[in-house]
Amino acid sequence: MRSEPRKLGPGRRSAFTFTFLILVATLTALVAGCGANNGNGAAGGTTAAASSACDLGHVTKQIDDHEGIADWRYPGHPFAAKKAAGKTIFSIQENSTNPFTNTIVAGMKDVAKKIGIKVIDYPNQGQRTQWIQGIQQAISEKVDAIVLSGGTIGPIYFKEQAAAARQAGIPIVTVVDRDLTQGAEPNTAARVGQPYAEAARLDVDWMIKQTKCHANVLVITSNELIAGDINSKAAQDEFDRYCGDGCKTRFVNVPLSEWATKIGTTTQTEVSSNPDLNYVFPLYDAMSQFVVPGIQLGGGITRVKVATFNGTPGILRMIQTGDTVEMIVGENEAHLGYAAMDQAMRLMTRVAPISDGDYGIPLRVFDDSNVDETGVPPKYGVGYGDQWRDGFLKAWGLPG
Repeated sequence: MRSEPRKLGPGRRSAFTFTFLILVATLTALVAGCGANNGNGAAGGTTAAASSACDLGHVTKQIDDHEGIADWRYPGHPFAAKKAAGKTIFSIQENSTNPFTNTIVAGMKDVAKKIGIKVIDYPNQGQRTQWIQGIQQAISEKVDAIVLSGGTIGPIYFKEQAAAARQAGIPIVTVVDRDLTQGAEPNTAARVGQPYAEAARLDVDWMIKQTKCHANVLVITSNELIAGDINSKAAQDEFDRYCGDGCKTRFVNVPLSEWATKIGTTTQTEVSSNPDLNYVFPLYDAMSQFVVPGIQLGGGITRVKVATFNGTPGILRMIQTGDTVEMIVGENEAHLGYAAMDQAMRLMTRVAPISDGDYGIPLRVFDDSNVDETGVPPKYGVGYGDQWRDGFLKAWGLPG
């Protein structure tokens, strides 16, 4: 015999409703409390990945797919680059002492020599007032194009001068100022975008793979870049998606001007105070020169490894000569220099630039197994094959 549903009287319904609301409020508070530590922890907090899934298959495939030399194809239509012969390009790096941007400029000068272009590289120490003076000098000298190299330099910091350059008919090309998924800055005629987020994900994949989903990582960021914290967010997202509860991260932001004074002490403190730390992830490999001594002073030289991004020759050398820098997601900085010149020459010869700034810059994972392919010692432009250089020269109508 089926029993009828039990009906609640008015008093009992009120008591039931009140109890239910208390339960909902309690659960909501618990969820909010658990969620308070989510995010990229850029303020310096430690976070654990939100997912319990450890996907070693995914991260291993990502690393395997990036350990060799990638195919590359020129992204635009060929043009007669020799028409730019006799022109002058004014180069301003974010800081003349930055080895990363120095290598980009070296690639630019390599192209300039082949074409017959003059490149003026304006010396500076990374101060915005110096960048402004550089733009003003470029305008007064009536150069044919301005190239800005680095993640912290761009027209957003000198809008008036950038507008004056445009009014004077001098196009501005930015190099690696923003991620490929982000738009160009105002008063920019062309750009060479940067795969910041993709590179960060590859670094995380390496650490997940090496620790079998037990990575304990200090991530050192510099969120002052024009691209912002896009790579910090990408890194945390990759940990959340593919590492699981076994991974822990601590993000500490260090402005570029404080690298020399803060990175070493930050690293040393974390290494000595966190016995479970097994990786330091400086988002840019130039930071490694301060990270490695910090690991040594913190007593973690046999325990803590470094994974990073860029592929600067001097930092690749640290893989060859030591065991602390274990892996670098390399990008061909000479390729970036060629791409910068490609955009500048297109503009100077009245050919439409590559609109999205995507030159398909390949990322390659370097470790002990393949780092010697970059040269011993490493050299800029080496370790990425010859397809990229041959592709540019053919597109420009130059012999290979």
